[in-house]
Amino acid sequence: MNKQYQNVAVEQLNFSYTETPFIEDLSFGFKAGEFFNVVGPNGTGKTTLLYLLGGIIKPRSGQILLDEKPLSSFRRQDLAKIMTIIPAESNIAFDFTVYDIVAMGRYPYHSPLESLTKNDREIISEVIERTGLMKYERKIFNRLSSGERQRVLIARALAQKTSILLMDEPTIHLDIHYQLDIYRLAQSLAHDQNLSVFMISHDLNYAAMYSDRIMLMHEGRIEKIGAPNEIFQAELLSKIYGTALSVYPHPKTGQPTIWPE
Repeated sequence: MNKQYQNVAVEQLNFSYTETPFIEDLSFGFKAGEFFNVVGPNGTGKTTLLYLLGGIIKPRSGQILLDEKPLSSFRRQDLAKIMTIIPAESNIAFDFTVYDIVAMGRYPYHSPLESLTKNDREIISEVIERTGLMKYERKIFNRLSSGERQRVLIARALAQKTSILLMDEPTIHLDIHYQLDIYRLAQSLAHDQNLSVFMISHDLNYAAMYSDRIMLMHEGRIEKIGAPNEIFQAELLSKIYGTALSVYPHPKTGQPTIWPE
């Protein structure tokens, strides 16, 4: 059985696309059972950070550790059994069914010509049921709504049986029903399945409602890390986002809600 790497530590991470630093001196961590959300203005380096964590791009300096083992020491196929990137949206060139897309999560465990095993099919069926996609499994992925496609991408990630999920703005372009659906599912995967869930989000209110911890980024640096009520302070948010914002407790949960003045 593969070792389940779940705890991620980032140490003095630096990255640049040009000579000008883009991400500077980031040090933080997240762990199994935690829903960790990253927020901040556009262009502050959030998606770049996600690609660094996923091993898609390499840092200029610093390191990323998975249970104290350097990310750079893992082979790509081995890394695909440890972590999954769930993109904001996905364009599939061919008319694959939902079942086909979810089955792609099993690819890291086989050579290209191998067929799915009984165990693979059981895993695929289990995640389709867990994500509420039973009535969609024979439908064409490209013909689904944005929210339904996003749920399929999450199911594919779960079929991959990784312990770390990296989610890049998974609720972009979705209506309120699907936004809530995705956040609740992400929280459940962390708390009930003991996965490490890292999400990039632009919706501060949903992040406040469902996250365990939040990292606020600004201009490639970490501004602050903490619980939602520690991060979502009116003065701090107004400074970072460059507009006057007010913060009020939610009438039922007490969690902070953010509103423009």
